[in-house]
Amino acid sequence: MQKSPLKISEYHHNGRLQSRVYYPKGSPNKPSGGYKWYRSRAASEQAIIENNALQKRYGEIAKDVTLRELVEARQAKDELIDTGLTLLDAARQVKLALNAALESKSVGDGLNAYLEDVRAKFDERKEHSPRSEPRHWRSVKRSIARLESLKNFSLREITADNIRPLLKGLTKSSLSSHLRNLHAAFQYCADHGWQEENPARGLKRMKADKASRARSVQTYSVQEVERIMEAAITVDMRTVPYLAICFFAGVRPEAAMKMKWSDVSANGYLYVPHTANKSGHAYNAKMQNALIRWLEWWETQGNQRSGEILPVSASTLKRQRKLILKKAGIDRWIQDGTRKTFATAYRETFKCKLMTSAALGHKGTTVLDEHYDSRLMTNEEAARYWQILPPVAPIPKEEASCL
Repeated sequence: MQKSPLKISEYHHNGRLQSRVYYPKGSPNKPSGGYKWYRSRAASEQAIIENNALQKRYGEIAKDVTLRELVEARQAKDELIDTGLTLLDAARQVKLALNAALESKSVGDGLNAYLEDVRAKFDERKEHSPRSEPRHWRSVKRSIARLESLKNFSLREITADNIRPLLKGLTKSSLSSHLRNLHAAFQYCADHGWQEENPARGLKRMKADKASRARSVQTYSVQEVERIMEAAITVDMRTVPYLAICFFAGVRPEAAMKMKWSDVSANGYLYVPHTANKSGHAYNAKMQNALIRWLEWWETQGNQRSGEILPVSASTLKRQRKLILKKAGIDRWIQDGTRKTFATAYRETFKCKLMTSAALGHKGTTVLDEHYDSRLMTNEEAARYWQILPPVAPIPKEEASCL
């Protein structure tokens, strides 16, 4: 017999000598390719002999049957097919059955099967009450609902061109969520043999239109920022420097939580360390006059600049933030709303994308163009934004005695 190109390697594991064989992709013993472990070298050698015999037999088959179909026939022959058939005839029967399934399975049936599988896997974890619906399951259900007009089509007929018109007009975050869900759903159908390939792969480069991107940018109005800062003074004075840095320096809320007073320099700059910044690099942000005034006023109220800027936990901040928004008459906290409000006012004031990007810690203007919209604030509103200042501080006793 010709020497096998497959190699055997041996390793000691827990005091026992074991061997493994590396199979190329498409090998009968391991179609996916990779290493396969055996208890002994003799078992490895026998497996190589069987693999080579099957590989030789595969080389003599008809052109209309692929290696993968032969492997599936070999695995299902004893259970699903008459044992009197040859391997080649069994493979042809498997292929005929697969083609029949492809023609009969509709888009609605395939996607609903995936939806049931998602729910079944979630139920196995037993981490929810029987009446609750998992968040991911609801998200997948919404994505499948957008393909309602295609539910009676065959899975074999569906292409990316059929799906693309049904996803137009979505915001960037919604589009990303639907693409992710549909890709997983159609891949489930492909893995079960209901379609030959995943049509959602052709949607990877689909982008939200400019109008939808602009609608997805949400900021606070000047009046809302004023009410938030006033409410923070009465609800919890500890949150005032944190909110001031978020609104008037554009630092991300999660990054501001990790900053310390040592990051606030006396020469008018904020240092955002790489450990706090989402992008992983540090940057310096110039402090605007409004921020300087807020921090100085906060210090005159008997507070000291030491330790962390926000000396509370994330759960406490979330609770206090709800109280602040309620007192300010605002419905909800906008994700990255403070940063986008700052960027909108800054760009409208200085009329320069490069300066705005640098103030946000970006290395270019691409992110600014895609995720921010300067049209949400007029020049007059931007000027009022920088005039949001703290209450007039009381005159210290030493100065009052000299008057």
